[in-house]
Amino acid sequence: MQHFDFKERNLISGPHLLGLLLVITGIFVLISPAFLSSGSSIEKVLAVGMLSVIIGLLIILTYKGTLIDFEKKKFRKYSSIAGFKFGEWKPLPHLSKIKVASKTYISRNTPNGISPTLSGKVTEFNTLIYSIDSEPIFLFTYPNQKESLKQAKRLAKGLEIDLD
Repeated sequence: MQHFDFKERNLISGPHLLGLLLVITGIFVLISPAFLSSGSSIEKVLAVGMLSVIIGLLIILTYKGTLIDFEKKKFRKYSSIAGFKFGEWKPLPHLSKIKVASKTYISRNTPNGISPTLSGKVTEFNTLIYSIDSEPIFLFTYPNQKESLKQAKRLAKGLEIDLD
């Protein structure tokens, strides 16, 4: 495969959670006339349900990412909106190594009355790509070590650099 595509998206937190909730709510509104009697016309139910599903899907399908082209030795940081990626291609700097590291921290969510207030210990697994100057150029975060190591090996092979 000639491309590496890292998507910065988490469906169980932030705006993506709101999008997921809107889709679920829209589907509920669309099927509710089958078991609830409301007094609303079918046109209103369809309009509200479809609008909720469409807005929810747009939120879910909007994210940021990094795309690396192994053959052309270029990369771009992009924003994707409904599958359309926007971002400028740049040449890859000279790279020296790839490293996999873990980071554990206590996550705290400030109560805001909208999103769930969750806190706890979180471990992230990071794949870092370093330049010749030993500066980290790219950071890709994964929820488990197996996936982080798998992607690091793929990057090392595609970029033809050492995995540390």
